[in-house]
Amino acid sequence: MTQSELAKLIGISQQEISRYENGEVKAPINYIIDLANCCGVSVDYILGRNSRANENDPDNILSLYNLLDKNNKLRILERIQTLLELQDSRTQKYKKDGP
Repeated sequence: MTQSELAKLIGISQQEISRYENGEVKAPINYIIDLANCCGVSVDYILGRNSRANENDPDNILSLYNLLDKNNKLRILERIQTLLELQDSRTQKYKKDGP
């Protein structure tokens, strides 16, 4: 993502982002929170206090999903729909046939 794209997403100027990235000024906490939300990561991750989201932790699914591009998000949604359909058909079969 470019600085201009990020600036539009979080409502500040590209020049302001450049000053933060270059260390000319310290980023205020509201910018860090907006950046974390935009990128789908925690503030701790932005600040370097922890590693990337644990990919095996179900609580991090949304964060990982937000890192995907549009095409991969569509693929994930299609797979979820398929899994739900399979789950539903198995549930219906179980109810019909019994254990």
